[in-house]
Amino acid sequence: MTQTRSGRPGGAPEAGAGAGRLRGPVDPVLALIHRHYDLCARAVDPLEIAAGLEAHGITDRIAARFRHRDVFTLAEELYARVPRDHAPDCPERDGTGVCPEQPMGRRAVALHLLPGVVCGAGVAVSRLTPAGVAPVTGGVALAAVALAARTAARSGPLRASGARGSTLWTCWLLAFALYGPYALQALLGDGSARPRGLLDPVSAAGFLARALALLPAAWCARRFARGARGRLADSHGLAGFRAGVRPLLVAALGLFTVALLALVAAAYALLGHRVDGVDLVGLTGAAALGVLLFTAQLLAVHGFAPAAAWGLGTVCAAQAAGLAAAACAGATSPLRALVTVGGPGVVQAAVCGAGALALALYALPALGRAAAHGGDRPAAPPPYDAAYAAALFGGPPSHTPTAPAR
Repeated sequence: MTQTRSGRPGGAPEAGAGAGRLRGPVDPVLALIHRHYDLCARAVDPLEIAAGLEAHGITDRIAARFRHRDVFTLAEELYARVPRDHAPDCPERDGTGVCPEQPMGRRAVALHLLPGVVCGAGVAVSRLTPAGVAPVTGGVALAAVALAARTAARSGPLRASGARGSTLWTCWLLAFALYGPYALQALLGDGSARPRGLLDPVSAAGFLARALALLPAAWCARRFARGARGRLADSHGLAGFRAGVRPLLVAALGLFTVALLALVAAAYALLGHRVDGVDLVGLTGAAALGVLLFTAQLLAVHGFAPAAAWGLGTVCAAQAAGLAAAACAGATSPLRALVTVGGPGVVQAAVCGAGALALALYALPALGRAAAHGGDRPAAPPPYDAAYAAALFGGPPSHTPTAPAR
């Protein structure tokens, strides 16, 4: 294939050129190469091109107009026709820059264990300090654990770009888990309610379990990424890929939920509390918060950070509405009756459980897209030029479409 000085394949029309400037028989694949040349040149395998094409709106139906049965075979032709002068360092590298086939190194494992160690130290210090300063100690431990978790998440399977909007909501959720139940009791008129921070067994057990669950979360995220990339390699169509990747997502969420429940139970037992006095509602809320945060992080890792932020923000708004309702509640309000029956952790259990379920239902179709597992995920498709539209639609169009046909 001849190339121009700019590296683009010879014969490809200049950007913005009209359909009438194409000379000879129109090669629609050549026009596609011209449109997505940078994507094809940077790709380390055809799978990244397939994911990038889907992100630009190229579906199996549109691939048929290029005389291919699906996006995957079209991506294979693009990969074969565009030269590359680099060798892939990891053929299975995903969109986070992490190779799912490579195990986590010792440094990465240590970083993911650090939040649990910091949290354990915070719980121990809280039990050694006077009860009056325990809330302050819990706040300091919360900030230290959040910083350690943020450091660990900057590398490895949980690394996500564009997830800054979720940081504020995550801090609110963790703070509400630590102090929210007692604020709710105080607003409902319970004069005996006092914030105890990490001296509360349910709050301490949930806090410690969520910190220790960072390593299982990374393992589940890596396992899901590796399985999805394997499905991408074996699939011959987008529908088949979606059908194959959804069980992987359900398995990842299920494995993490089981691991988190085991950690919550172990942490509650480690803190020296009897089984017959278990606050099931409070512990359920602690586990639901962990599943909610993991699902949101998994979405952010695979390019859906705005949706994750919206989900966490909605849960925070619901918790704030609960506090506002408690402040305005009467003596016989439904919220008071609900707290009386289920305990002060019932609001967190209900809201975080519903939020985790909603995000999981959103993740099933979202993470079933091939574009969620490729190395090139544009935020939005670029505008069409006339030459590209002419090649795509088989002749000079009567109008220029503003979005890819689906």
